[in-house]
Amino acid sequence: MVVGVSALNADQERTAILVSMNGTGQVTGSVPLPLAGRVFGQAFVPAAGGGGYLVGSIIPDGGDDHDLLVVRITAQNAVQWVLTEAAPYDQQVMDAAEGGGAGLYITGIDNTSGSHDVLLGRVTTAGALLWTTVEGGPLDEEGLGVAGDANGALVTGRQMNFSGESDALHIGMDATGNVLWASSWGGVANDVGRALIRRSNGTYVMAGTTGSYGITDQLGRRKDHVWLMALESDGDTLWTRAIGDTVDARGAFALVEAVNGDLLVAGEVGLGHSTDAMLIRRTPLGAPIWERRYDAGQEEQLTGIREDPSGIWAVGRSFDASGLQLLVVRKNGQGL
Repeated sequence: MVVGVSALNADQERTAILVSMNGTGQVTGSVPLPLAGRVFGQAFVPAAGGGGYLVGSIIPDGGDDHDLLVVRITAQNAVQWVLTEAAPYDQQVMDAAEGGGAGLYITGIDNTSGSHDVLLGRVTTAGALLWTTVEGGPLDEEGLGVAGDANGALVTGRQMNFSGESDALHIGMDATGNVLWASSWGGVANDVGRALIRRSNGTYVMAGTTGSYGITDQLGRRKDHVWLMALESDGDTLWTRAIGDTVDARGAFALVEAVNGDLLVAGEVGLGHSTDAMLIRRTPLGAPIWERRYDAGQEEQLTGIREDPSGIWAVGRSFDASGLQLLVVRKNGQGL
């Protein structure tokens, strides 16, 4: 298992490190990436042929703006190529996904307009930036998750509305960057799409957080719920699920389709600064199978998840008296 970690170096500057672990949770290696500048890693995306892509942004030495960053890592944890672009203002990549013969789709944030807009782009497997485009309105929009195939991709994220709350944002585009449709979903409270997968049947599923839908207590108050939404490639909604209760807030940050078609969700559960790491397993239609929580300190949060034949890997962060640390969870198919 290789985990991409955002950390501070000896000079208290942001950097990126690859941490290798064996099947029993022992760290077997730690490789700092040779990147000049302050590096802000946002996601580490496995590649179909082995290795993966570290995406985020970099502030070059002597600079003060974020430039988009994509780093191809080989199966031997070596840097194969680095893509960055010195453009005015800030550009940050928040997520990426391979798209068959279409190379790598990226999404994130661009603030050229003075507010946050959605950054969309596509990168070849050789590290060339084919195109970028920006979609946004008068308020803040952010691309936080992307998935696609050779014909195009979907993006999810958040869109601020004029009440000051956020709605979950979805954008569909073709492989050349043309935006085909855009829609937002939400209610009276904050709603956001955090992760997106393309399923083996060609449909998509979003995982995020909703404060607008789900169970309320006797006074009509609602804790944040995990929000699952299945969509067709044209944006039609197939089903939605709000997962939660009246005791603890829940949030989803990562999603993967299991080998058998189930949905595996990683996130957090709890209140305020007392949260536990959380894993959820649901059927292909979103019906409940199990939910597990893991307490490893004062605050835990899982932000990445993968499945292999013997179980589940999930990664995130933990905060306790030792400070902020990398958290790795290894469980079987039942989350135990």
